[in-house]
Amino acid sequence: MIKKEKSFIMEQQDKKLREQLAKIKHKILVMSGKGGVGKSTVAVNVAIGLSLQDFMVGLLDVDLHGPNVPKMLGARDLKLSRRPDGRLGAIKYSPNLKFLSIEPLLPSEDTAIIWRGPIKHSAIRQFIGDIDWGELDYLVIDSPPGTGDEPLTVAKTIPDAYALIVTTPQEVSLIDVKKAIKFCQKIKLRILGIVENMSGFICPHCGKPVDIFKKGGGQKLADELGVRFLGRIPVDPRIVDTGDAGKPIIAAYPEGVTAKAFEELVRNIIVATEEMKKDILEERFMRIAIPISTPSKIETDSEKFELFALYDIENNKILVKDVVKKAENQGLIDFLKDQVVTHILLFDPPKELANFLSQNEIKVLVTDTSTEPPDNLIEEYLREKQLH
Repeated sequence: MIKKEKSFIMEQQDKKLREQLAKIKHKILVMSGKGGVGKSTVAVNVAIGLSLQDFMVGLLDVDLHGPNVPKMLGARDLKLSRRPDGRLGAIKYSPNLKFLSIEPLLPSEDTAIIWRGPIKHSAIRQFIGDIDWGELDYLVIDSPPGTGDEPLTVAKTIPDAYALIVTTPQEVSLIDVKKAIKFCQKIKLRILGIVENMSGFICPHCGKPVDIFKKGGGQKLADELGVRFLGRIPVDPRIVDTGDAGKPIIAAYPEGVTAKAFEELVRNIIVATEEMKKDILEERFMRIAIPISTPSKIETDSEKFELFALYDIENNKILVKDVVKKAENQGLIDFLKDQVVTHILLFDPPKELANFLSQNEIKVLVTDTSTEPPDNLIEEYLREKQLH
């Protein structure tokens, strides 16, 4: 009985999450391989910049142990609103920007959060599913550094999110960025691009940039790894004061060099998100699932679809391959949606199954052989696609 009740509650939570996420066009997880690279500064200024471009924006702070967003926005006194239906709404910062952090929910601002993984997982899911964000063009999510519980929960909860990775030019930061990129590839989180923060220093006397923190490491790494480079942000001494005063620099000093750099970053993010959306529509990016019985054999019986080979393909090249097992009580469509699958390759599927998948926006590819290994089937499909 308890198991059934728990299952029903989880189903209701999943339903709320799906309904909420369907109202948000683009979800961006701002992350970094290490701390101290100015990730929260980038997240806040990107959110402000997008809202100044007349987009409806949400800013979610999932750094549960060190929430900085309310302070950086100068909005520590603002509280969540209550909707007519009883739901809590995200905090309104401006006509185009809402935000949410754990801080407004705590008894006092210096309350320490001492939570383990499962509680953090539950809290983040509630931040997304139980809070009414309304219709958004962008949801910017500021996560703590590293590849721990918080970014992993966001990636699993929002499978179509994009990762925006923040680094500094120094080698020690770039090493950790490679780990963050490996993390994204492993959990099938598409990378929007890399931002090089603290890229040079703006002299407070002459206003000219000085490369005391090096420059160009982020772009070099992006080129090396085949990832978009979205921009570099120089250090402006005023950025510390504006952060402490709750006035993000992109709005406080719009004519400054750093604010202009953030504006360019925002423009590049808008272009990149639209391009990635177009990639899926035009099949330049695909995530193809193949049901398998063994790593080298396709499963032909739809009643036994439990194990799947997943292929991330971009511009006709396989980027990542993974093997994932479907949960015992999970429906096929729910599994494919969780894995953000765009196509499924099947051997002679029943018409009802093919129609069911197509109705749920999963494109069905059909093979007439059950003896070829899945890797060969994918390579053959890509060759034929290239010819056409």
